[in-house]
Amino acid sequence: MKGTDHFAKALGINEHEVKDGYAKVSMQIQKNHTNSLGFTHGGVIFSLADYAFALACNYGDNVAVAVEVDIKFLRPTVEGDCLIAEATRISDGKTTGLYHVAVRKDDKLVAFFSGLAFKK
Repeated sequence: MKGTDHFAKALGINEHEVKDGYAKVSMQIQKNHTNSLGFTHGGVIFSLADYAFALACNYGDNVAVAVEVDIKFLRPTVEGDCLIAEATRISDGKTTGLYHVAVRKDDKLVAFFSGLAFKK
């Protein structure tokens, strides 16, 4: 992906593997990532998944933007947890690509994100 994603950097997201149609990223949940109930804020989990999605569809010279995304939150996480998001391309059409992102803590699915990207 071209340039620096300042928001991902501010959240403390780390890139582990990025290739065409695939990305794996992680982040350690800190106190400032939690909501008033002490659980990880949904916006933080969404941002982690969205960043993996962006990396997977903007690899190399590819340029794509999200046109539709959806997330299902399946279980809560808390401060100290390490979350891993893996994005995988499911379909690669002429103008759009469909990606699924699984967000996990250890081997447990925390959230499932689906994103449709428009390729420029």
